[in-house]
Amino acid sequence: MRVPSIPIRVLRFVAMILILDCSDGLFKFKNFKCKCFEKSYCEFAKCELKILGRGIVALNVHLQGKQLPMKRVKVTTFRRFNGYRPSFYNISVDICDFFKHKKRFPFFNLMYDPLRNFSNFNHSCPYNHDIIINRMVLNDQMLNKLPVPMGFYKLLIVIATEGIWRGEIEFFFEVNLGYDR
Repeated sequence: MRVPSIPIRVLRFVAMILILDCSDGLFKFKNFKCKCFEKSYCEFAKCELKILGRGIVALNVHLQGKQLPMKRVKVTTFRRFNGYRPSFYNISVDICDFFKHKKRFPFFNLMYDPLRNFSNFNHSCPYNHDIIINRMVLNDQMLNKLPVPMGFYKLLIVIATEGIWRGEIEFFFEVNLGYDR
């Protein structure tokens, strides 16, 4: 008789969440890159990581959109194994659809919650003005819902309008769960 694999996967997922929830993890920005593919579409007025204190790094972004509104966002996660390789998520979503039905997109909702307090993303569609993220600092409470093992990661966000990818933002961060420090 064969044991069904779905309960085993669920137990692994629950165990990973419990391990992450009980640990004193460290989530830290390592690098950050912004790119506009077309200067007639967008421009990054500010794209920087700023050190606020010992071990505290803040993210500042100001994306000036010249052709609005912005319609689609694609998010891909990568994990470093002899170079960055795709892992976990590769999702594309319509921004307006996300703002109307947040529960349909749980991964985007998990990403939106930490950004909401530091950005001007707090309204519905159409999204037709600059995107500003000011002094965002990663902490453990923001990311404790994500089952992320220890390691180095890259989060790639690509922005599109009219079916054409216009710009991208790359976040590089480290996850250290605390048991080998």
